[in-house]
Amino acid sequence: MMALRRSQVLTTGGNVRNENKIEALALKKLRGIKGVNRREAGVLLGVSFKTIEKFENGRTALTRSKIDEILSGYGFSYDDFNNCCNGKSDKVKAKFVTIPKVIENKKLRRSYKRVITKEAQVLKAIRKLKGLSQYKASFLCGYHKTAIGHIENGRVEIPKSRIQHILEAYGFTMDDFDYHMKSEVFVTEIQDDCISIIRSLGEDKLKAVYPLLSTFKN
Repeated sequence: MMALRRSQVLTTGGNVRNENKIEALALKKLRGIKGVNRREAGVLLGVSFKTIEKFENGRTALTRSKIDEILSGYGFSYDDFNNCCNGKSDKVKAKFVTIPKVIENKKLRRSYKRVITKEAQVLKAIRKLKGLSQYKASFLCGYHKTAIGHIENGRVEIPKSRIQHILEAYGFTMDDFDYHMKSEVFVTEIQDDCISIIRSLGEDKLKAVYPLLSTFKN
């Protein structure tokens, strides 16, 4: 039997709860395709495993923005989500299924010397632009939880293949990487400097610059 669309389920005697259940089951299916348990999914989304359980039990209303946030964390598209809702999960491909669980010592050799290359600085800047902690970034890459810190601190070699792997895990491309490699000052450094300057201002100066800063709000 052909799978009913969610709208058809609603118009054939279903209700909002039916739609929630379909969406919840679709998210659970995508998590399974991703190959992570609820605790690991919680790390990806920055929530507890209990929250993941609530997403998947059909008792919590899921807004479009919340669904988009979950899909982004898992690395899937809204089309993937719709396919699962319509019983077509076979059309959804797993993301990063070949990523190793930990970094092998023979592949990543730590050094007592710290050599923070431009490549390491760019990877750090891109991670911060994505809003990821080093721990979450390590998890996304399938690395040990301290690996990204070692990479960014210049204690681990980062050949091109590893750079590509990290970029894909973050959702960036080599073109993005090359663009930042050409930058003399990273945007994340500018952001940090601006925040530092603002925090150092006295009340009078802060009130004076606030109207100007407010004009840049979206």
